[in-house]
Amino acid sequence: MKQYLSYFAFAVLSLFASCDSTDVATINPDRYGVLKEGNYIIYDVREENYSAGKDTPDVSSWQEKDQVISLTKENANSTIALIARFKRSNDADYWTKVKEFTIVRSPDKLLTTIDNESFMSLVFPLNPNMKWNGNQYNNRDAEDYRYDAIDQPFSLAQQNFQNTLTVIERQDSSIINKYTGVKKYALDIGLIYDDQVSFEYCQTQECLNSDIRQVESGYHRIRTVKQFGSN
Repeated sequence: MKQYLSYFAFAVLSLFASCDSTDVATINPDRYGVLKEGNYIIYDVREENYSAGKDTPDVSSWQEKDQVISLTKENANSTIALIARFKRSNDADYWTKVKEFTIVRSPDKLLTTIDNESFMSLVFPLNPNMKWNGNQYNNRDAEDYRYDAIDQPFSLAQQNFQNTLTVIERQDSSIINKYTGVKKYALDIGLIYDDQVSFEYCQTQECLNSDIRQVESGYHRIRTVKQFGSN
């Protein structure tokens, strides 16, 4: 009997050890939203703007570069990154600085402050069941952010990223409007994909009776990583 109990205890302990090795993330979450001085990411940006009275949207495209220009310690556990954003029309154009913003990396969150508004972009530790109010630090209505995928591969513009993090920032849709926001972060790189939709649909009776929603006003903007590195 003692031998049987010993074997049973060993089996139970082995099971827990197996579960622990599977469930515990092997990737350091600090490697998401990485902040290093000199690091930059270049994005291709495409935007569709819809306005009343037009059957088709106005489409524009350009490039943006976000670069960490300095790092300072807010306290013993938090770091403030000052980011410069540059813009140009295409590869042959010169970069023009358009704004600066900050990202604060703390043990429990990543706080992005841009155009005088702060957004809680990520929270730590990473948890697929985690939801948080991304607008906790601004005056906007509460918005539940959540993780949709953690440490998953993602391919974009012939670039393959082995580990990415997907954040659903907004997912509201109705017969009269559509508001969605999705961001993807790559390990050791940062934000690589940003898809934002803000649509107001036509609300005439004819439009409401149609199976196809007609966009009356709003925009659809996508930022996709083109290049990244360090200076």
